[in-house]
Amino acid sequence: ISALLLGLLLVAGPLGRVAPGWLERFGWRAALGLALAVALLGYAGHYLVLAGYNLSRDEQMADFDAWIFAHGRLAWPLAPAWQADASMLNQLFTPPVNHPVAWMSAYLPVNAMLRAGLMLAGDAALTGPLLNLASVLLVWQVARRLWPGQPASAAVAAVLLGLSGQVVVSGMTAYAMPAHLAANLGWLALFLRGTRRGDAGAIAVGALATGLHQPVFHPLFAGPFIVLLAWRREWRRFATYALAYGAIALFWLAYPRWITPLAMGPHSWLDPQIAGYLSRIRWLLGANSDHLAMMSANLLRLLTWQHLLFVPLLLAGLGAARRDPFALALVAGLVLPLGFFALLMPFQGHGFGYRYLHGALGNAVLLATLGWRQLVAQDRRWAGWFASASLASLGLLAVQATLAHRLYAPYAGLSAKISASGADYAVVGEGDAPLVLDLVINRPDLGNRPIRLVDGEIDDADLLAARICPGHHAVALPAGSFYRPVEHLFGVDPTGEADARLTEQSKAFADAGCRVTVLR
Repeated sequence: ISALLLGLLLVAGPLGRVAPGWLERFGWRAALGLALAVALLGYAGHYLVLAGYNLSRDEQMADFDAWIFAHGRLAWPLAPAWQADASMLNQLFTPPVNHPVAWMSAYLPVNAMLRAGLMLAGDAALTGPLLNLASVLLVWQVARRLWPGQPASAAVAAVLLGLSGQVVVSGMTAYAMPAHLAANLGWLALFLRGTRRGDAGAIAVGALATGLHQPVFHPLFAGPFIVLLAWRREWRRFATYALAYGAIALFWLAYPRWITPLAMGPHSWLDPQIAGYLSRIRWLLGANSDHLAMMSANLLRLLTWQHLLFVPLLLAGLGAARRDPFALALVAGLVLPLGFFALLMPFQGHGFGYRYLHGALGNAVLLATLGWRQLVAQDRRWAGWFASASLASLGLLAVQATLAHRLYAPYAGLSAKISASGADYAVVGEGDAPLVLDLVINRPDLGNRPIRLVDGEIDDADLLAARICPGHHAVALPAGSFYRPVEHLFGVDPTGEADARLTEQSKAFADAGCRVTVLR
């Protein structure tokens, strides 16, 4: 907040008179330069800001599936010794199969397939930065088509998106959100052509975008524009899109039913509570509470992780949108996901800004550009103020990168300690410290050492020890002090759970022949 206030002071100061005419000179070379800079920041930031670490389970499962796809499979066989105890390996966000014979994530595959391609090419961490590069160029291109002969408008759109902390930092992660943003902007660029070839390309992009990781994000974006065709009485285009999206929806809704059997064997069974989309929706409706407070926090994060003039420009754009049907479709693309996720999934987990609205940031940026056009027509000084705000936004971006590093670094450090323990197995308790369950991530082939286990899924430590300790294997067990960096991050007191079980588990594993390493 202090950084935001400092930035606003800079905007209001003498820097508001700099660089007259710079927006009119912002051509394709400048757009490409900005896009490359955003991509380079994202790639370097993955290693320097996020410590090269996938913090959230969403990120981890994207690379989990990417590893499987890169090895030419849709699911990876699970060793028979672990099939009955697969929950110990952490089955969060895998298909709800008990006693699986193989495993993969429960997400739709396209984001992981993109990462698999770049994994084979050299580094999956390039995915987000390259998608951000495409997004900046695409929003510039869309703005040029919407406002031909107005290079300043396209420049504003590109700068608003390129200097968004949410966009830049999300590009450092393995989240599917950069792919949603790039796909939606690519779809819109093709849709605006109004040609058969453009519509065919948009439908192809839409088919892939719907399958990125969850099936709802892209249709909520595309739906208002398809309805716009009906409002314009472009019935042939409307029918084409409606039929195509009906088929796309059926395909991706059926995909889990096709893929889940790959994890099932003769002794497997599904968890009926979350086995299908309708069951999952019922479960989500019953599990959520405090919707208003959570969504208020989400919107506050969204607004504070953007360019410093994003809010006033967006408000001006929303005011002008009521006179423009296309702008109203942009607004609907923001409102629909807000309503949907307020009802079903108000808690976003980790994220920068509000990641569930990430795919619609292009809508918001175009509306803000519309607002800029309204304001600059009334007062030419807005061009200078925009330059000042853009400079200040670079400083804000540095602060936001520091905050991201502060979140990721403690977990990356703990994970590195586990990996460096030299043990064959490591046990982590979900209640040991905030959000440490995600430290339990294993390679699909269980080739990582140590294999990481969830303490809460171990029914009997003596039985587990009898199974894994022959052969003088080593087990790493955390003491409470091991989690101190995470406790300091959240300002919480130790739970005491790790220390409470340390003596008992140490004895169980040592008596069975394991060498015990205590992580501190």
